[in-house]
Amino acid sequence: MDSTEQTINSSSFIITVYVGYFTIITGLIGHIINILVFTQLKTFRKNQSAFYLTVGSFVDCWQLIFATTTRTVASTVGYDPTKTSLAWCKLRTYLSISGSVVLTINQCFSAIDQYLSTNHYPRLRQISTYKLAQRAVSGLLIYAIIYDIPFLIFEDIQIICATFNPGFNYFFSFIHFCLINGFVPIFISSLFSFLAYQNVRRLVQRHIALVRRRLDQQLTAMILVRVALFAITTIPYICFRIYQINNPVDQTNEFAVAVDQLIRSCFNAVYTMNNSGGFYVYYATSARFRRQVRRALFQKNLCKCITKKVTKIKVAHGIPPVQAIKPAILN
Repeated sequence: MDSTEQTINSSSFIITVYVGYFTIITGLIGHIINILVFTQLKTFRKNQSAFYLTVGSFVDCWQLIFATTTRTVASTVGYDPTKTSLAWCKLRTYLSISGSVVLTINQCFSAIDQYLSTNHYPRLRQISTYKLAQRAVSGLLIYAIIYDIPFLIFEDIQIICATFNPGFNYFFSFIHFCLINGFVPIFISSLFSFLAYQNVRRLVQRHIALVRRRLDQQLTAMILVRVALFAITTIPYICFRIYQINNPVDQTNEFAVAVDQLIRSCFNAVYTMNNSGGFYVYYATSARFRRQVRRALFQKNLCKCITKKVTKIKVAHGIPPVQAIKPAILN
C-alpha cells in the first residue's frame, strides 16, 4: 500500500469515525430535546404538525442508531460484520431503509398537512386533523415494513454487503431513489412547504386568534427549514448512490476501493446531517422555539424538582402536603 492510498484511507477513517460520532451524539441530544418540547408543552399537544415533527425525531434517532452508529463502530474497530454475517447484512439494510422511507414520507405528510391547516378554504382545513395524522403514520409504518421485504431477499454478500441482482438494482436506483425515497418526495415536500409559507403570509387577513396565528407561523417556518435541510443533504447522496449502484467498483483494485470509500464517507457525512440537524435548524431559525426549549428544559422541570424537594422536606418534618390541608382550609 503506497503513501497516497494510506492518506486516502486515513481521511476516510477520520471522516467516518470522528464526524460520525459527532453527528450521532449531537443528533441524539437534539432529538431528545425535540421530543421533550413537543410532548411536554401544551402548545404542541394534539397538534398534528407537531405530531409529525415528533415522529420525525423518533425516526431520526432510529436512523442514527441503526445506520450511522453501526457504520461508525465498524470503522472504529476495523471489523464490519455485514461482510461476514448474511443475517446482519440483510437486517441492517432492512432497518436502515425502513427508517429512511418512513422519514422521507413523513416529511411529505408534515408539509402537506401544514399546507392544509393554514389554507384559507375551510374544507381543506377540516381535512387536517390529529386523528388523520395518527392514521397516516400508522399506515406509513405498515407500508414501510412491507415495502422493504425485497431488500431482505436480494441483499447478499460478495466481498461487500450489497444487492447484485441487475433487475433489482434498476428498481433500487431509479424507482426507490427517484420515486419513493428521493427526488419526488423532495419535490412534494418542498412544494407544499412553500405553499404553506404563502398561506401563512396571508393569515393576517383572516380573523383567527393571535396564539393560533403565531403557532401556525412557527410550525410553518420549522417545517420549511426542515425540508430545506432534507433537500440539501439528500440530493447529493441520492445522485452518488444511483451512480454507485450502476457503476460498481472493482473490489480487487485496492486504490479504486479506497477512493470510492473516501467519496462515500463524504456523502454519508453530509447525508447524516439530515438525521442529526433537525433540532439545530429549529433552534437557529425560531426565537419562539428557543424560548420553548428553555421552558421545557429548565423552567418546567425546575419547578417539578423544587415541588418534589419541598414535599419531601415537609414530610420529613411531619408537615402535611398542601393538597392534604386544602379541604380543611376550604371548610
